[in-house]
Amino acid sequence: MKVLLIGATGNVGLRLVASLLTHNHSVVAYVRSSSKLSSLLPPSVYGQIAVVEGDATDSAAIKKAILEAGCDAVVNSAGRAALAPWGESDSQVIFKAVVDAVRDAGGERGKPLRAWFLGGMGVMYYPGTEVMLSRYIPIYLAHNKNHALLKSLPPNAITWSMLCPSHMTPESTTISVPTKSSRSQLIANATNLPLWKGSWIEYIPLIGKMIVTGMNAPRYMTTLEQNADFIASDLESGDGESRWCGESRWCGMAVGVIDGGAKAK
Repeated sequence: MKVLLIGATGNVGLRLVASLLTHNHSVVAYVRSSSKLSSLLPPSVYGQIAVVEGDATDSAAIKKAILEAGCDAVVNSAGRAALAPWGESDSQVIFKAVVDAVRDAGGERGKPLRAWFLGGMGVMYYPGTEVMLSRYIPIYLAHNKNHALLKSLPPNAITWSMLCPSHMTPESTTISVPTKSSRSQLIANATNLPLWKGSWIEYIPLIGKMIVTGMNAPRYMTTLEQNADFIASDLESGDGESRWCGESRWCGMAVGVIDGGAKAK
């Protein structure tokens, strides 16, 4: 696939460049500064991608980049959600600009584009309910609104998925192709987090589910590289010509992930 990557200079974005190339995608990096990106990537990696300069809040410019480059898919890793509900965040502005651009580009082409967006663990439901985990740990709430925007789209507007990891750490500061990782592949699940550990504590009125959520949260820490590889691998399953999502399981879903090594714990 030819993929427009928005936010390539970020921590996730740099790993996405490498993972997308490793999975044989063509990468068009949409960044504010090409010189910044070239300073962050080895020349051997930077030389394998195309670069378009533009503002991530400019929907028309993103749409133009998609159409002129002939991209089959878009991955958005730009924008930072504020930790506290009252904190400043550019996440929603960028998110809406990308959604509008992907929707409009697909409309002009006559078929929806494939798109992956980054969210957060709080978007996932507490097991057995339809209540988001962010109700119990109310942080990064911009992700909830971004998810609501995707869910409000008309059918067939975008073939979207939202990856919703917890805290991510780098495995290495070195960006290389092909990518190398000593970690297990991620285990994923839609709507509810995989391998959740329940407890009798959740039945304590008012605070039970909050405590259990807090107990589980550290188990869902993953790496930047694992998440980048998950998205790149999923896009590889599509043929770029499918009206929907090729062979992907994750169309129209928020996807929670855990390190595969946690299965044995």
